[in-house]
Amino acid sequence: MTVSARDLAVVSRFSSRLFWRDRVALSTSVSLFLGLGIGLPLLMDRVGAGNAEFLLNQHLGVLAMVLVIATFTQIAVTLTTRRDQLILKRMRATGLGDRDILGGEIVSLAAQSTLLTVVVSVALYALTDLPVPRDPLLYLVSVVAGAVVLCLLGTAFTALVPRTELAAVMAMPFFFLAGIGANGFGPLLELLPGWVGTLLGLLPTAAVVDVAKIAYAADGTFAGDLRAAAVPALNLAVWAVIGVVATARWFRWEARRS
Repeated sequence: MTVSARDLAVVSRFSSRLFWRDRVALSTSVSLFLGLGIGLPLLMDRVGAGNAEFLLNQHLGVLAMVLVIATFTQIAVTLTTRRDQLILKRMRATGLGDRDILGGEIVSLAAQSTLLTVVVSVALYALTDLPVPRDPLLYLVSVVAGAVVLCLLGTAFTALVPRTELAAVMAMPFFFLAGIGANGFGPLLELLPGWVGTLLGLLPTAAVVDVAKIAYAADGTFAGDLRAAAVPALNLAVWAVIGVVATARWFRWEARRS
């Protein structure tokens, strides 16, 4: 089964319209993304003024957390809602391909998350001492790749969600794990055994942070950046494969019958 660019764009536009008309999604995904993404680093900048490394770590740690909200959690909520309301079933009946339907949802949320990341980053560049990344393209690529992978994993995760109202609650542990692993809650890893940090470093959000740090590094070359980003890129690639395989095998288009 191939992917139709036209159908992918149609589903993506449809998903975006529904998202921006959904007050619950706007008050959770968008408001939390902007509120935490800007507010927490801004607060930490006032507390630790002049410490650029501290501010950068805080920014990237919080970014990993809010990306989970805007991608993994949001797509899990969106797809389970449309599954339980039989919207997905009706979309399939129109002749749209399965990959086009799910791909359109992923493209929509990945694009929105990237746009929100740009807004957060520009706001912090203007309001704090956070430096502009040396390699903005690499930074952007890390965010886009991370958003797509998290959306893939969130799509696969819906197979475990029995009802719509449980989707956000069941996704919450991943939010906390991503925050701890990326130091979004502060240096909690220093209080935990070393093996915990090693395991959390395997999360896709950790790979996003690692690539972003390369983009923010004060010195480097194009070839050096590519070499340094190879391991995090492999991490994201492995998670992407897991998400695709799990979705193909276990994704449910209809709610379980009681």
